[in-house]
Amino acid sequence: MKQESSHVAHDILSDVERQFENWRRSRRRGTRIPAALWDAAVKAADACGVSKVAIALRLDYYKLRQRLEETPEPAPVGAGRFVEIPWRSSPTSECVFELEDAEGTRLRVTLQGATPAELEPLARTLWSLAR
Repeated sequence: MKQESSHVAHDILSDVERQFENWRRSRRRGTRIPAALWDAAVKAADACGVSKVAIALRLDYYKLRQRLEETPEPAPVGAGRFVEIPWRSSPTSECVFELEDAEGTRLRVTLQGATPAELEPLARTLWSLAR
């Protein structure tokens, strides 16, 4: 289980609690929990702990634990995929940018001939691939 900071974990759990409450208010009795809600509960359990999430969301502890255990480990950042991004630039300029998430994962890119306006879409594309 990945331990998040208490503030981040609290935010994750609060968000998932709201999602479950909204679903419970609008569902028909006997309707199964949608896959998207189960996925959110599993992510919260990974961050906060199975027991805490099961109690907060009123879920069966053992079902939640089983779903968490069945979740495949994410591939390491940078493992596997190459993505070509079309790029137009002039050979005289250089841009360097760094991104860091809450877990300390960093992405540093140095580009020759890039303009600042071109960096944002590139950064968003690269960062989303690392997830």
